[in-house]
Amino acid sequence: MRTRHKIKKSRYKVTNWHDYNTGLRQRGDVTIWFTEEAIAEWHPEKTGARGRPQLYSDIAIETAVFIRQVFHLPLRQTEGFMKSLVRILKADIAIPDFSSISKRCITLPRHLLAKAVEPGRSVIVDSTGIKVYGKDEWHQEKHAVSARRTWRRLHLAIDENHQILACELTTPDVGDPTAVPDLLVQITASFDTFLGDGAYDGEPVSQAVLNQQPNAQVVVPPHKNAVCSDAGDTQRDQCIQAIAQQGRMACAILLSLPYNALSAFLATP
Repeated sequence: MRTRHKIKKSRYKVTNWHDYNTGLRQRGDVTIWFTEEAIAEWHPEKTGARGRPQLYSDIAIETAVFIRQVFHLPLRQTEGFMKSLVRILKADIAIPDFSSISKRCITLPRHLLAKAVEPGRSVIVDSTGIKVYGKDEWHQEKHAVSARRTWRRLHLAIDENHQILACELTTPDVGDPTAVPDLLVQITASFDTFLGDGAYDGEPVSQAVLNQQPNAQVVVPPHKNAVCSDAGDTQRDQCIQAIAQQGRMACAILLSLPYNALSAFLATP
């Protein structure tokens, strides 16, 4: 007879109940307003070109799409929700109908919303597998064919605020270190720290990061059988030397230190 192992209760206890309750209340706080600039540019100016002019500018359509994504609303509910906001705020603007939102959102420049968010100072990379099927379930059942399951590998780079900085979809034969240069090309902002698991250990990854950001710190745990390079003066060499002196568990904290602090620690007798 098998018995389940008893799961120990968490030892964490909430002591700052005031801050805890305040944080939970703020999760339900919804504050939305339309700036004067957005209201002024809500309806585009007439260009004098032939054909029917557009009733709503790109800002109006972007606002509708943004509200729809945040609250997970269908198109018709998005139109009704924005009309209620305009009525409460007493703004003298017209709301695009659901058909206009559906047609215009296809041609919107999506990168404008991404550029509005300021990226962080850290880059965290990892990958995951995605299962892809060929035919749908109805075709498989009717014709007695297999699903022909295949896999793809999705490489992601995020910052400390969980914002996606870069992504790359490859075949399963592309390893994690191979996808790092393509991810770094998509990152236009500067960063201070590059973090990854042991799959990204190696001089090619470190060199690719330093080529993009010469002053960046590469925080990747080396393998147990990792050896130093011939020069012996790289960041990876410093980590390998620290592990040899202090042990892998003790160097888990050292890997989070700045590169110059780690060098100073190894230089002390």
